Amino acid sequence: MGKNKKRQRKEKICNVTGGVAVAEESAAPAQGSSMEENCPTMRIKSGTKVENVVRFTRKILEAGEMRKIIWMGCGDAITRTISCAEALRREFRVHQVTEISQEVRREASGKTSYIPSIRILQSLDQIDPSTPGYQNPEGGSQFCAPPRENPDEIPQKLTHGRFPKRRKLEEGEKL
Repeated sequence: MGKNKKRQRKEKICNVTGGVAVAEESAAPAQGSSMEENCPTMRIKSGTKVENVVRFTRKILEAGEMRKIIWMGCGDAITRTISCAEALRREFRVHQVTEISQEVRREASGKTSYIPSIRILQSLDQIDPSTPGYQNPEGGSQFCAPPRENPDEIPQKLTHGRFPKRRKLEEGEKL
């Protein structure tokens, strides 16, 4: 298809949709935050193949070229972005910082829409634990951890992805 036909097709699509959405503001993280500028940024879209992107980042980390990766996604790609980060997290012990924001878009027709976005920094090096959104390599943050009655008690672990077997209650025994 020639340049002229591509331009005509693009103009036709814009006329049908009633205008092109223009990004006006962004509530992106502030400069100097935990998101590093000198590490590769993986921009995930709704059609991105998770296996391909994770394989690529695995090669980068195993080769020692980089020690940090940033995953970015917005709108429908947020779940896929999280899946990519979690797949890499299963293979490497990484420190993670998650930041959630939104973009404000105003269309030519005057309609305003808010599009959520996520940025996940994963690093093989230590990150300051006081950073908002920090998760340690053991797989959790203090934000979601339920308080334990006895801190020395070890929670029951799942065995082979299943809960422990059920047992019948004896007479008079309560749950």
